[in-house]
This record gives sequence, structure tokens and C-alpha cells, in this order.
Amino acid sequence: MRRLQLALCLFLLACTDSQGGAALPDDAVVLPGNQASLVLHQCSRPAPVRGTATWQPSPADIAALEAALPAALATQNPPGAPDWSPAPEGWRRQYVGLVRGGRRFLYGNFYPRSADNGRPDPEQWRREPVMVCDGGPIFFGVEYDVEAGRFTHFGFNGGPA
Repeated sequence: MRRLQLALCLFLLACTDSQGGAALPDDAVVLPGNQASLVLHQCSRPAPVRGTATWQPSPADIAALEAALPAALATQNPPGAPDWSPAPEGWRRQYVGLVRGGRRFLYGNFYPRSADNGRPDPEQWRREPVMVCDGGPIFFGVEYDVEAGRFTHFGFNGGPA
């Protein structure tokens, strides 16, 4: 019984971040606030404006966005859209917290995990914003109003998928 309790404690510890909360999914990263302008500078899709400040989103903030994402994406209909039901699974996600008008927003930059194939540094996405020109709607960005619990912006890349 003690071994089971110890194993459970070790498992729970492995699933938390250093502050004792839930950890980010492996395919998600929060970029530092000084990267906000870069992640919002997309070449083939609209992105929201940066705002007046940035903030550090928690894993719980990201979990709320990700839980609501498949249903929200299903309301969008860009030409060539994939099946959104597994989202965000299968996508790399880069998040940054934005402040506009005193409200906190969470911006997510999404691209398919398979786009990392052939990159010289496949972990670069964890440190620097990824920008892909064209590529179709499997490359997209969303903005989420944290307090309201709703999406305020969707942007999908153009060009062939």
C-alpha cells in the first residue's frame, strides 16, 4: 500500500509545475512578453493588436482556452479547414499574454507538429515565435478573453494547405 501511495505522489509531482499547479502540455509553451510583437507579426493572416502590456498566463489559463477550442473552431469555416475536433492535439502552441483596455487576453499561435520535420533545431519553437507564410488554415492564431471565457479573434493562414 505504501508503494502505491509513493508511486501516486511521484506521479502527481511529475504532473505539476514548480509552483504546484498543472503543467503545460508538451506541445505548448508560454513565450516571454518581449516576444509578443514578434508572435503577432504574421505574414498571411490577421492578428490582434498587442495592447499596452503583457502578462504571464498560467497553465490553468491555457487549459481553459484549450478546452473551449474545438467547439470554437467548429464555428469557423475557412476554405480547406481540417477536422478541428482533436484540437489542440497535433498542433504546437505558442502563447503570450496581452493586456488591452485593462483586460487580459491570451493569444495562441498554432501550427501542425509535422511542420517541425526537417528543421535544423526542432526545439526552436520553444524559444522563438514561429511564422509561416501561407500553408492554409492548419496554421492559425486565436485570441481568448480570459475573464469573459470567450474567443475574440480567429486568424487563419491563406494559401494552399
